[in-house]
Amino acid sequence: MRTLVALAVIALVGCTGTSPAPATPQAVASPTPTVSNSAESKAADFRIRLDLLLGEHVIIIARESSAPTRQAEYAGYLRLLIANGADLTELVRSAMGNSAAARFEPIWRSQNDFIVSYTIGLVTHNQAKASSSLQSLTVTFVPQFSQFLSDVANIPLELILPLLTQNMLEIRALLDDQFHKSYPALYADLRTSYAHAMQVGDAVAPKIAQRFPDKFPGNASSPAADLRASLNVKLQEQSYLGTMRSSAAIGGRAKEQAAAAGALADNATALHALFTDLFGAPAANRFDRVWATGNAATFGYASALTAAAKRRALSALTDASVAQLSGWLSDTTGLAADASRPSLEARVEAVVTVIRDQRSRAWSRLAADDRSAATATEVVADLVALAAIAKLPAMFG
Repeated sequence: MRTLVALAVIALVGCTGTSPAPATPQAVASPTPTVSNSAESKAADFRIRLDLLLGEHVIIIARESSAPTRQAEYAGYLRLLIANGADLTELVRSAMGNSAAARFEPIWRSQNDFIVSYTIGLVTHNQAKASSSLQSLTVTFVPQFSQFLSDVANIPLELILPLLTQNMLEIRALLDDQFHKSYPALYADLRTSYAHAMQVGDAVAPKIAQRFPDKFPGNASSPAADLRASLNVKLQEQSYLGTMRSSAAIGGRAKEQAAAAGALADNATALHALFTDLFGAPAANRFDRVWATGNAATFGYASALTAAAKRRALSALTDASVAQLSGWLSDTTGLAADASRPSLEARVEAVVTVIRDQRSRAWSRLAADDRSAATATEVVADLVALAAIAKLPAMFG
């Protein structure tokens, strides 16, 4: 417990200081279809970047709160929490300038400080600390951030305040679930909070883009932008859920592994619905089979006990998530398999790197590599979205 508190104090100092945060991993570039549409606009870029960072924030909270007894891993995800906040601050700066960023940064930092403090209160059984931190989140952070968003995005306070209040209640539930090891509730609450973070981003980003049309030309809420955003957030969620499942498998946490597998299945169901709407049931059903095989192979690689079993699982993962998936994309959209393979290969390699970190207890690299794996999905999501839009111009014209 003393080590946990010391790490958290270091993290809180890092949140309030000016220590450099890890750089955001850069996605691997790959060929994409040449197509002009609103999904590629600066307004859409801004919305998707905001959505991904807000969603990632929820995931990181779940990750850091899951590892309070694994101090080195805990510290890595706390550093990632700081990096996420720094990236959000820079996104605000790029949109609205230094004054807005200077106002945003301490408000957002206070939220992270209160969340870390609440987690410490739970794990050290310090009810007074937990209660005080929770009160600070609801009485201080939520009103301040609501007012900030209302001011910068011209959203009525009576609309944004209930949304943020509900989101904070969900984060509290997530932390409580983690503390009590209520894994089915944890993963359900995680997905709910993640989805609601997207609602905040989707409400705010178009308003800001409209305020600054020179910086963000285009329509952040067009059907094409909606598709690109939906694929990005679903694939980011899948990546983090997958590495949470592999962490539980490697750590021998069977109940958590089962709950994570259920959350991954729900994520796959959401992708199935999206692809059914786009391409019809037969294409979506084929995607389901390929995607399920890839998820199973990822779990097989994480749980393999011998070198031979690892090789077999890795071969199955590469076949499903590169060869079969690129074939599905080619047959469904007409995008050549050679155009999608580099991005799909980069995604697989990034996931494998995270699992190797988890196996070898490379805690100093794990959080950053976990983020790199999630970032690798952005290229895949954009590639699939643009290929679909090019294939279905009547739907997205």
